[in-house]
Amino acid sequence: MASTIAVVGATGKQGGSVARSLLQNPSFKVRAVTRNKSSDASQSLASAGADVVQANGFNHEEMVAALKGASGLYMNINSDDKAWRDPAGPTEFDLGKSIVDAAIEAGVETFVYSGGPPCTELTGGKVSMKAMDMKYRVEQYARETGRFQTIVIVNPAWYFENFLVKEVAPVFGGFPFFPDSEGFLTFRVPHWGGDNQVPFLNITEDYGDIVHGIFLEPTRWNGRVIHGASDLIGFDQLTATFESVTGQKSRFEPILPNWEAFDTHGIPELEDVKLMFGFTQNTGGRYFGEEASEINTATELKRIVAHALGRPEEKHQLQTAKGFFRANFQ
Repeated sequence: MASTIAVVGATGKQGGSVARSLLQNPSFKVRAVTRNKSSDASQSLASAGADVVQANGFNHEEMVAALKGASGLYMNINSDDKAWRDPAGPTEFDLGKSIVDAAIEAGVETFVYSGGPPCTELTGGKVSMKAMDMKYRVEQYARETGRFQTIVIVNPAWYFENFLVKEVAPVFGGFPFFPDSEGFLTFRVPHWGGDNQVPFLNITEDYGDIVHGIFLEPTRWNGRVIHGASDLIGFDQLTATFESVTGQKSRFEPILPNWEAFDTHGIPELEDVKLMFGFTQNTGGRYFGEEASEINTATELKRIVAHALGRPEEKHQLQTAKGFFRANFQ
């Protein structure tokens, strides 16, 4: 009998990737939980075979009903939701706690969560990134309840897909769309920190499979914080790879002297990007927390899913920067 996995945040990039990966496996039924089941994204999931259920995360009764009968729950909360900007309003933690409480009452056994490291704690108070700190609080709350059989955290890395958004490229120097005055596609950001190996993720092709692999063997991964990354590569290597694939002159120019020199251009979402560099520069490049970034675990989870679904050998690997640029810019 197929197990039902509820996906909260199913119409977003992360949740959508998880839902679509699980839908390929007849061992799972996917229940996509959304605030608007009439949206195009919701209808697309329904067409793909998901059971789309409408529920508000702050409505306890609605959420319990939406999660009833599900053995597993994947949850992601959008940290960029404008609701969190109101200092008098509810917080991301409040929503996370509300959904966790509903999952417990509904009898969910496996909780897989898109979390984040405790930024303020790990930097000794030098950098406070509200989104990450809130996600970590939700993780800690879920663990402290002691009510789930298994809890696994899957923290996503920097999306490769961000390079497909033309409107954002000028903020980062123009790469990979707009040449500078010297004819280079220049990627201009602060140094990452540590060994400057940056974790990148193909959110569309890999993230869902990583989470899918966890649901195949939840006990094996219980208690772990999984690094949701497809590739580790330095910014200089990244631009060199793009040049080798496309033939377009590209380069990395670090913003100096440190992360504080990054200009957010008054865009609220970029403030978190700036703070992300502050975090990694203060933690020796450790984006996922106390452990150095690695892709071995994600590689194994991808392989497990590819094997379970009978995919051809070339589909058993995570996507590299080279593969991403070939697929999208060649």
